Amino acid sequence: GKAVGHGNGHGGGAAGSRHDGRVNSFAIVKEGEIAPRNLGRWMQILRMLPEEKGTIFRVKAILAVQGHPYKFVYHAVMDVADSDDAGLWGEGEKKINKIV
Repeated sequence: GKAVGHGNGHGGGAAGSRHDGRVNSFAIVKEGEIAPRNLGRWMQILRMLPEEKGTIFRVKAILAVQGHPYKFVYHAVMDVADSDDAGLWGEGEKKINKIV
């Protein structure tokens, strides 16, 4: 059968695919708020990950941080990271943390 990609040149396993079987991805979705010190620890762990554990190519996150009324946005590509505040959490909006 014919491999069907998702429209941007990635052939879904067909000959010539740019996908590498050694590269994986995962997502974490969890409701609640993160303690600021735990967020700091997590960011430090990402920066200090030993080579034998692999390489993190990209991280995107929208997080609910305790005591912080804004959505905390974190984006890292290889060794360059940036964080910023997005909009306020809405009244009654579930605080869902998403990390990809």
